[in-house]
Amino acid sequence: MAFQDSSRPSEEEAFYVQCRAAYLAVFRSSLTNITSKQQLCRVLQQAGRNPSQANLSAYWTSKTPKLTFDDFCEILKHEKKTEEAELVKAFRKMDVNGDGYITHSMLEKALTTGGEKMTEEEVNAIFSLADINKDGKLDYTQISHLVIGQNGIMSTPAVSCVIRKIKAVGGIILTASHNPGGPSGDFGIKYNISSGGPAPEGITNKIFEVSKALQEYHICPELKVDLSTIGKQTFEVDTFKPFIVEIVDSVDAYAEMLRGIFDFAALKDLLSGANHINVRLDAMHGVVGPYVKKIVCEELGSPANSAVNCVPQEDFGGHHPDPNLTYAADLVNTMKSGEFDFGAAFDGDGDRNMVLGKHGFFVNPSDSVAVIAANITSIPYFKKTGVKGLARSMPTSGALDRVAKALQMQLYETPTGWKFFGNLMDAGKLSLCGEESFGTGSDHIREKDGLWAVLAWLSILATRKQSVEEIMKDHWQKFGRNFFTRYDYEEVNSDAANKMIKDLETQMFEPSFVGKQFSSSDKTYAVSVADNFAYTDPVDGSVSKNQGLRIIFSDGSRIIFRLSGTGSAGATIRLYIDSYENDPQKIYQDPQVMLAPLVDIALKVSQLHERTGRSGPTVIT
Repeated sequence: MAFQDSSRPSEEEAFYVQCRAAYLAVFRSSLTNITSKQQLCRVLQQAGRNPSQANLSAYWTSKTPKLTFDDFCEILKHEKKTEEAELVKAFRKMDVNGDGYITHSMLEKALTTGGEKMTEEEVNAIFSLADINKDGKLDYTQISHLVIGQNGIMSTPAVSCVIRKIKAVGGIILTASHNPGGPSGDFGIKYNISSGGPAPEGITNKIFEVSKALQEYHICPELKVDLSTIGKQTFEVDTFKPFIVEIVDSVDAYAEMLRGIFDFAALKDLLSGANHINVRLDAMHGVVGPYVKKIVCEELGSPANSAVNCVPQEDFGGHHPDPNLTYAADLVNTMKSGEFDFGAAFDGDGDRNMVLGKHGFFVNPSDSVAVIAANITSIPYFKKTGVKGLARSMPTSGALDRVAKALQMQLYETPTGWKFFGNLMDAGKLSLCGEESFGTGSDHIREKDGLWAVLAWLSILATRKQSVEEIMKDHWQKFGRNFFTRYDYEEVNSDAANKMIKDLETQMFEPSFVGKQFSSSDKTYAVSVADNFAYTDPVDGSVSKNQGLRIIFSDGSRIIFRLSGTGSAGATIRLYIDSYENDPQKIYQDPQVMLAPLVDIALKVSQLHERTGRSGPTVIT
């Protein structure tokens, strides 16, 4: 990802950015008030300060009902920034064993016998807050303890799982995601916070600000870590002693989590019992291969040839690890033979999935999350937790909306980006969610989860004793069908793409556009809504604007345009078409045929081909 900065911010602007980053690392919004002395202390510490008890008592008196973000900024101006070396030095004086840990008794002795003496209750509160993994010890050199998957391999869902299990302060994922990898391919660095989910903008903005001030960094070229051997390795380095690198089995914690979600006995019978089905799972040489082998084949008993392309490769075998009909064509062709009852493909980092039935029957990702929602009691986890709510990204079809309405469940429509789902999950408002980009997940972690979605589908098959196609057609009969397609125009000239979107928005915002009629073939559509989607987060009140141009017609059909893409070349224009049909005689038609009039209208309205010089999109769904 490239960042551009046309001018350096003033000292006042830089200070405000630091204030906001620290505040958002503790609270969901800068509109949230500080309501206790403990919260004030925590957010000051997040800003790199170490306030004394005397100062805290001066800022927060018995008559203080609350402090605002502006109050916090004023307080921060008076607090001297504490250098990390100073803190480490102070903690080392308390660490009489020299092992990098401070016990409760060590902390209590230091805080109740000298300087500004604290009460036992205050010490207990501090210790409880700082003892992140609840092991009775404070690791004051936490940054010196790294947990890495064996051989450097760990899927994105597994990273989220492990962060939450060990109560880590965060995690770093090195990934090409669903893009081509290798020396000439894509590469990204992703940071997840302690909830296991992607870092919010408050954190990433702070990281960016810090990166601009870096003058140097140190490396240890002679430090050799054995990534193949499970266990802890301890190193002596100048900054921290000891520096611990812990190598863990990449699959164990994740598999343990899945056992608590699904009925593994029922799944084992489905995959290896007397009347087992035949499955074909394609890991596309991504990171999920070892998980499929160990969980689906070894534990659930599916034959070894059920899983293919399971050896992770840096360049994904020279292929594009995006689980869709275009890039997973080998799986599609294999499924068309009729040899397998169920098929699935996964992306490079294991968080996306595509589901296929016998003879290559394709399950649209928008339909996939809707079917899981309609059959959610097939998954034991939701019987225990209940269903708090459902959510989909704005471009995703309205199939989930139909289920939510029928089952009287709360539905949220969010911008594209898993962080919006994570916010709802952390607030206890969301259980199941999905995106049209082949991402499905639940509140068991804070990432989308490809293998979880596949096991969810297999649980439905085990419960209903039907094929994928039968389940899908029954669903359409009951709820109606949202015909949906997405076209990707990749590597478009960035200037041309931006101008096209800007010109289209200008056209859409003309007062006469709403009510206008468009015709193609024998279909006529009248515009009822034309906007650029904006989202107000129901948890923290934050507003996300300019999330995609929407043309919504009077019959509920939608045309959506978004500039998007995580690739490295040019811009990507995504065109989404969504149209609902409940006529039993029409619900089994080909989506491309049913949506052809809307596609024609979309191209005419936007003049996409003419304005970008592109005429050949990739049909994703």
